[in-house]
Amino acid sequence: MFKVTNLVNGSILNKNDGDETENFLEINVEGVSENLTDRITVNGKVAARNRLAFKAPVRLTAEFNEIKVSTRNFYGEFQQSLNVVWDKKSFKRYNFFIDDNVFFLTDIAKGNFKSLFDHFYLKKLKELNNNYGTKFTLNLFYRNDHSPFMLKDFPDRYKAEWQKNSEWLKLSFHAYSEFPDRPYQNAAPEKLAADYDLLKNEIIRFAGEETFQPPVVIHWAMTPPDSFKVLKERGVKALSGQFINPKTYIGETDRAEAITDIGYYRNIETASYLLENGAFYDFENGLFFTKCNACCNLLPGDEIIRKLDRVLSRNIIGIATHEQYSFDYYHNYIPDHFERMETAIRYLTEHAYRPIFFHDGLLGNEAWNLK
Repeated sequence: MFKVTNLVNGSILNKNDGDETENFLEINVEGVSENLTDRITVNGKVAARNRLAFKAPVRLTAEFNEIKVSTRNFYGEFQQSLNVVWDKKSFKRYNFFIDDNVFFLTDIAKGNFKSLFDHFYLKKLKELNNNYGTKFTLNLFYRNDHSPFMLKDFPDRYKAEWQKNSEWLKLSFHAYSEFPDRPYQNAAPEKLAADYDLLKNEIIRFAGEETFQPPVVIHWAMTPPDSFKVLKERGVKALSGQFINPKTYIGETDRAEAITDIGYYRNIETASYLLENGAFYDFENGLFFTKCNACCNLLPGDEIIRKLDRVLSRNIIGIATHEQYSFDYYHNYIPDHFERMETAIRYLTEHAYRPIFFHDGLLGNEAWNLK
């Protein structure tokens, strides 16, 4: 028997993992065998052996690639088959989403704002976009559980302004409302579909088709796999979460044992892989999964930098925060919330990361769309 040790089914590979040309990415497939004498082949070519270890070069030529490792011995033929993704012409990039948005919409709907950007919240996001080019996805609630307001009551008089800024500012589905917590963790797919469609239709009504974008996170990042079909049918390509040792409130300490949560029911093996690698492709469900690398409302600025510094070897980084911590009337208001957001953005910008939307191309890389 044998096992591939440097790849999993769903690894996302780029030029940092091998030698890239215009037509292929050549990587090494490495593994170990229990038998010193087994002749192991990788995609039909004999692998080099160093006692129990084996290694063979493979050229990836498509976005999705199959690798077959096999051997035949006295007991019969054995094979391991896995699929990997080529992140062609990869580059350093980051996605920034903001969850739980409804306060700023309530303020604008009830106020007399000439422009969307007269509101302090969108004004600050616009400043960050002007200074760093940051692209934001604002994940919305349909209902405000803190003040009487529903998305159906938001006026359409700002529609042209939404559309004008839609290249960097997207609106998306998050949940019907903030409470109860974990609304889709045990909900039927039909409930998720109905809430999604309700909210999407309102966004299109007041902000236009070009402003809506499928979400990369569902409220609390917990929905069972039987709801993935509903999300895929509505254009979802990637889902982000914490997956392992999650933090659910400010000041929460680390647990003694690793647990999985806030990660779409992924198991400990998958969660551990995401902790170490940041992203992978689930071939069974046809979705990318990405780990959020820093949530700004949970971390002070110095800790944000420490967390991001640990993952600078990766090309794909996700950062996030939650809207309500920007509002001084919220009971958990964080006075330096925008400064924390800027700290994350500035740090990634200084390290040559570019802002993208995960739903554009392959997690923000559109090289495969430019054929």
